[in-house]
Amino acid sequence: MGRKIRRQRAKGKRADRIHASIKAQRGLDRAEHFAKGGDLVQYWGGPKTVTRNRKRDASRNACRGTVKDY
Repeated sequence: MGRKIRRQRAKGKRADRIHASIKAQRGLDRAEHFAKGGDLVQYWGGPKTVTRNRKRDASRNACRGTVKDY
């Protein structure tokens, strides 16, 4: 699955004010979208498709597959 990357949160009162205003604007945009009759799929940008990395999966399966007795 991979390693999770920990992001450092910006600290300080100024950053908190900026984040608060961004969150407030997002809320207003969301409310406007739904007031116009939009749905959740359109709000998030449509359905997401996941493409498998077949080369990596084949390598992992070969490495971690069952042990063959010769």
